[in-house]
Amino acid sequence: MSIIVPNYNHACFLGDRLSSILHQTCRDYELIILDDASRDDSLALIEAVLAGHPYQLIVNQFNSGSPCSQWLRGIERARGKYIWIAESDDACEPEFLANMLAMMGDNISLAYSRSLAMDVSGHAIGGAGVYWPDQFDATLFHTAFTMANRDFCRRFLVNGNVIPNASAVLFHRDLGLAVGRVLAPQLQKLLYVGDWLFWFHYLSSFDGYVAFAAEQDSWFRHHGASTRSTSNSQDKEEQHIDEYCEVIQLISAHPSCQKSMALRQRMLNSGWDWIYLEYCFRCQPSLAQILRSAGLHGPLAKLFPLRLLLSSPLRRHFFPGLFSRTHHVHQGCQTWLAKLKHRMKNKLV
Repeated sequence: MSIIVPNYNHACFLGDRLSSILHQTCRDYELIILDDASRDDSLALIEAVLAGHPYQLIVNQFNSGSPCSQWLRGIERARGKYIWIAESDDACEPEFLANMLAMMGDNISLAYSRSLAMDVSGHAIGGAGVYWPDQFDATLFHTAFTMANRDFCRRFLVNGNVIPNASAVLFHRDLGLAVGRVLAPQLQKLLYVGDWLFWFHYLSSFDGYVAFAAEQDSWFRHHGASTRSTSNSQDKEEQHIDEYCEVIQLISAHPSCQKSMALRQRMLNSGWDWIYLEYCFRCQPSLAQILRSAGLHGPLAKLFPLRLLLSSPLRRHFFPGLFSRTHHVHQGCQTWLAKLKHRMKNKLV
């Protein structure tokens, strides 16, 4: 069993992460820590917390800029049968690893658990029941299940990443190594959706089953220093564009998604709002859900009944930095859409 901890400037969270590993009820593992040229006190903290414990430490001289490239480097060094990517800002219960190992078997390609979202202080965000994959199926992810890899891909991964927390996953080292070597050039270019691409190809490349545990043994931390956080609204708008471009790039890279990709492109070129577009593809609402907006969450639910009539106000709601009182809303919408298309044209080759 190999535990890989990729870290970059997470000294403030590393204590919790490493402590949660050292207190696992399962002790038969090797620990590999990869530091991506951190500028904080990460290295000193690692040395202090792990004093007296065996571990490997790999330190990059320069930051890679790619979270998943660190995954691949760790998998290459690993010698265990299974891999656990324990992200440096997350944590888990002492029984997490033992529970995951109990689910693994010859026909299980990947096992993962439901995760609890928490803030910088470790407090649950939005209540213990909030979990991103519930948007795809409101009941399935509340109970344990197994599903064939290809069925899991066709039902979920073609539309969205329902394995949202790498820290909650256990997978086979040999299979991950084979996939990683093929995907390495792509993963090094992706900042936001590299994990989605990895899980997609991992599960679609091999026969077997996905095993899911409904217990929230893993904790996923949201904070200002995470990959998906930015400092101001304009940066967030740019991030949305970059992330959507990566999504399109991921979708276009797999043959089973070509039909979905082509339809997305046609709809986007016709002026459809990309927020609405991604909602339809990922959540696949029924007509009844569309009419009563029951399939939407948060701000979208408030505006969706008049969605087609309120395209500009919806964009203004999600991207207020693009609009000011001195500019017409429609002009701001067209500017943003043109920027998105230009970015996609430059990134998709």
